[in-house]
Amino acid sequence: MITGVAFVPSTPLLVPAVGVGASHELDHLRAGCMAALAEVLSPATQRVVVVGAGAKNRLYTEGSGTLRGFGVDLDVDLSFALNVPGEPPLPQAPGGGERLPLALTLGTWLLQQAGWSGERLAVEIDMTADEAEVDSRALEVAHLLESDLPTALLVVADGSAARTEKAPASLHPEAAGFDAAVAAALASGLPANLGALDRERAIEVSAGGWPAWHLASSLCAGAEFQARMHADEAPYGVGYLVAEWVVR
Repeated sequence: MITGVAFVPSTPLLVPAVGVGASHELDHLRAGCMAALAEVLSPATQRVVVVGAGAKNRLYTEGSGTLRGFGVDLDVDLSFALNVPGEPPLPQAPGGGERLPLALTLGTWLLQQAGWSGERLAVEIDMTADEAEVDSRALEVAHLLESDLPTALLVVADGSAARTEKAPASLHPEAAGFDAAVAAALASGLPANLGALDRERAIEVSAGGWPAWHLASSLCAGAEFQARMHADEAPYGVGYLVAEWVVR
């Protein structure tokens, strides 16, 4: 039973140690992420599922991620607490676990920052998947989650990467319009609106978050949510959106 959804961007700059030179620029974004999580992680919540796009379709019950590639000596584990620089590293997930993609690494890090110590799973959805594949994957995940256990989703996904000339994908004239459509869908609290976002348009503006948003819309189909937007901005030409949905 999905009781709430937190939508956050998939940027490593959420971690202050990564975005040292941009701390003040992103303070509002970081605060919004924590506020959304605080609302979704109600006392009744018993399980969190982190959703993000990556290179394959995979459900993780364990696994570890790292931000060392961004110059930060920081590792997270889906099953254990955050490693603290200067202290002995925490053990790897049982059996060594698998390496989490960036979106799931950031989601796991955010859960640690929020103090979440309950059950957690993570779902990686292939960033190249089409609607039929994402919907099929959603059915598999929904079957695994089938129970009355109050469950929150943490959806880690970026909007377009083409809002300015200096953006990662350079300037695309449709980028701002696509992000506005995403913001409107998130603000509506209606899964059908989120699911209606056009995949081809998302590809055109390099919006890597589309698969995660579409999966979330399928998992939440039929539910009604009270929505709140916390952030809708593009400080580096990439659409960063933060919102929360809480079931009515």
